[in-house]
Parts: sequence; C-alpha cells; structure tokens
Amino acid sequence: MEPFKKNSILIYEEVKAVKFFLWTFYIILFAYDLAYYFFIPQYGGEGTVVGFPDGSMGFVMHFLLLLLLPVAIYFIKKGIPEKIKYMYIFSFMLLDFINNAMIFWGNDKEFTGGHILEVYFILFSPIFVDKRFFMVASIGLFLKYLLDGMLFHSNNVIFPIALIIFISSITWVLLSRFQSYITAITSIHEDLRQKEKLAVIGQMATAIAHEIKNPLSSLKGFTQLQKEKDKDDDHYYPIMLSEIDRINSIVTNLLILGKPNTGEKSTKNLKGIIEYVLVVIEPHADRMNVKVELDLTDSPGLICDENQLKQVFINLIKNAMESMPEGGTVKITSQVKNDTATVSIQDEGCGIESDKLQKLGEPFYTTKENGNGLGLMVTKKIIEEHNGQLNINSELNKGTTVEVRLPLSLEKK
Repeated sequence: MEPFKKNSILIYEEVKAVKFFLWTFYIILFAYDLAYYFFIPQYGGEGTVVGFPDGSMGFVMHFLLLLLLPVAIYFIKKGIPEKIKYMYIFSFMLLDFINNAMIFWGNDKEFTGGHILEVYFILFSPIFVDKRFFMVASIGLFLKYLLDGMLFHSNNVIFPIALIIFISSITWVLLSRFQSYITAITSIHEDLRQKEKLAVIGQMATAIAHEIKNPLSSLKGFTQLQKEKDKDDDHYYPIMLSEIDRINSIVTNLLILGKPNTGEKSTKNLKGIIEYVLVVIEPHADRMNVKVELDLTDSPGLICDENQLKQVFINLIKNAMESMPEGGTVKITSQVKNDTATVSIQDEGCGIESDKLQKLGEPFYTTKENGNGLGLMVTKKIIEEHNGQLNINSELNKGTTVEVRLPLSLEKK
C-alpha cells in the first residue's frame, strides 16, 4: 500500500480498514478476557480460580493497549494509517511476553499462554492486502512461542505453533487471491484508461486531419506549379515539397488513428506481403548502406487487410534501418507455431533504454530526433485490429528486435 499520498484513494481505503481493525481488536480483547477469566470459571466447579492468574499484569495490559488508541487517531489524522497495525502487533506481542514472564518465570507453574487475538492478527491480514504485515504477524507469533517454550521449558507451545502454521497457510491463500484480483482489476482499469485516451485522441486527430488535408493539397499543388515556373531555383522548392509530404504523412497517420477499421479483409500469404514490402523499400536500404537478410517460412494464409499489413512492415523495417545511420544488417525471419505466425525484425542499431522502451507506442512519444511517435502507434493499432501482438526487446549498443505475432486463418493460400 505504499507509498501513500494525501487525499488518495489508497489512504482512504486504509483508514476504513484500520477503523474496522481497531473496533474489532478492542471488542475481542475485552470480550475474550472477561469471558475466559471471569465468566467461564464460575461454571468450572470447585477449585476453579476466577480472575486473572497470580502475578499477571491483569487489567494493566488492557490499559496500556488502550493508550495506543490516541496514538492511532493521531496517525490517522497525519495521513499515515499504515503504521497502526504494526504498532498494535508489536505492542501486543511485547506485553503478552512480559505478562507470561511475570506469571511463569522462576516457578513451577505449567505454561498455558495463548490469546485469540493472535489468530485475529493473522486472519485480518487479507483485509489490509499487505503481505508484509502477514509475514510480520505470522513469523513474529511463531518466534514468540518458540521463545516462550525455551524460557519456560514447556512443550505446551507445540499446539499454538501448529495452529499458527495452519491458519497462516489458509490466510496466505486468501491474501494471494485478494492481491491477484486487485492486480487484475488494476490492469483492466489501466487498459480502459488507455483506450479512452486513444479514443479521445482519435476523435481529435480525425477532426484536425480533415481540416489540414484540403489546404495542404492546395499548398502542395501551388508549390509544384511555382517550381515549374521558377526552374532556376532548385534548392528551396524541393525542401518545401519534402516538408509538405512530411506533414501529409503525419495527417495520414492521424486519420488512420481516428477512423475505425473499415478495410476489407481477405486471405493473404504473409511471405508474399513481406517480399513485396522489401521490393518497395530496397532502394531506400541501398542508399543507407543497409543489408536485409531474409529467412521466411512459407506460412498458411492470414485473414487480413493486405495494405494495412504492408504499412506495418514498412514502418517497422524503416525504423530498423534508421536506427543504423552508419549502415548494418536487418534480419527478417518468420516462423509458424500453434496457429500463429511470428515475424521477427532484428537490427544492429544503438538500442533503446528500458525506461523509454515502456513508453513506445504512446501518443507523440518518439526516440527519433525528427519523429512524431505516430508511426508506431498506427502500427500497434493495425496489429491489434488483426488480433495480433507487437513485442519489442532492445539492448543498448546491441540492437532491437521487434516481433509481430498474427493468428493464421484455417485455409491455406
């Protein structure tokens, strides 16, 4: 539950759990001791002692535990309720050990320690969803009984130790399931937030892109026309046209993000798609002194939008080449396993730092100096619309490997 923040949902939930813990702790403490030491002995027949054992702390222990309540309230007001449960478990174990020492140390009395609150501390752990508190309570009580057994030379600690182990085992299962559910809910919540973010970005992107597209086409047309009229200037117009094309590429990516997938899907051969992409990209690779090595498995057909998949592999292969400004080798391999085709694109570039790797695919996040982050975002969107997966692994100064996994169709092409 750490770290806590002021006015956060986490601290609010912890406060609710702590309040319930405090109520039940004191109710169990007083109800159990009154029943065990005062009410039940009255029906035990002659010789049964009513009241606390001789030499014990008696109600002093209860008074000292009550003094913890103002401290607990102070912790709640200060916004650190997570400390309260540890304060109570350590205080109880210390006072209980001192109480047992006052009763059994230096005499022939048989050790008969034990309190229902010890079970309560362990069973309450799942309410806090805190494995550290569970370990502190279980191991702390286990060690306390071992120490009691050694100091008071008693075998009566065997049953409480066995009970603690048994209850701890059950509680561990419950606590693990609680944390598993919370992890799953958190993951779903993050996925929903990401989808909502992308939906908003998509709507904005579509609106903006449509507004830019038409004047951009006119601007490019007039620039080309002016270039033909002013043939002596072969320096500025190519730059202007290149930048207009770059803007147009960004706008096209925005349109893809904003619109639903309406392309018609048919059964196509994955190997054929990649080979076509390489024909298109080969001149660009030659200019960058990049060698492309292929090891493709002839796969069954994919139900896909062929043009969209071509765009995916063009984006990924261009990224691999651009990561090697001094040239190098891009290895493209494919394999088929368990009705899934996997295409791997491996480069020898500078690699990507682990913290940056986590952010790849987020809107407008890029590791390129002149990039905009939309290319990989569009790539991920297309792959997800084909029920596929995109995995990126990278090591600094060693290169990056991108894996695209796509489900196969039943028929073969």
